[in-house]
Amino acid sequence: MSKEVVTMEIVFIRHGQTDLNKSGRIQGSSVNLSLNKEGREYAEEAAKNFDPSEFDAVYVSPLDRAVETAEIFTKGQKKLIPDDRLLEFDYGEWDGELLTEMKKRHPDAIDPWGKVAKNYVDYASNGETHEELNKRCGDFLDEMYKKYPDGKVLVVAHGTLIRMMAAHYLTHGDISGFDTIANCGLVKFSVRENIARMIYYNRILA
Repeated sequence: MSKEVVTMEIVFIRHGQTDLNKSGRIQGSSVNLSLNKEGREYAEEAAKNFDPSEFDAVYVSPLDRAVETAEIFTKGQKKLIPDDRLLEFDYGEWDGELLTEMKKRHPDAIDPWGKVAKNYVDYASNGETHEELNKRCGDFLDEMYKKYPDGKVLVVAHGTLIRMMAAHYLTHGDISGFDTIANCGLVKFSVRENIARMIYYNRILA
């Protein structure tokens, strides 16, 4: 008799827009802004095309922008489980800085796609490393698979963190091949026997 194959589905949603997003500033874990008016309105529009009822659990970054987005998308139907491992990447002293300004100061620490590169820690000594982020993402994903091997999990979090979640599954923690998804964009993986397949990346609902 063949063994039954069980599959975990995990969907990530990036939070809605904040004023810092709009201004092109770096927004890491030390910045705790709520959604701006445009961000709230867009999240509400996108949530009209999202059904939270299918999920067995909803995990969320404790930061306000993620919690507010999760509340909009789950429509009061689900308990939100905060988890510090879902906090956005900690850019240290770069948090809140204009990305264009950091590119002028440290052009080698911004990649060709305009994202903060792995070596930014050469200039932000108190910032988190990609290896540290990959480890906490991996710890979280391993726990989800143990708890919900045949379940559906929703995670509402942040742009760089979601890039690393994808990278942990597919490229051993190298995020350079993954763009930051749009505000309120979705990413979905299916996982069988700890082997992950990307179903979609940066799905837009509105």
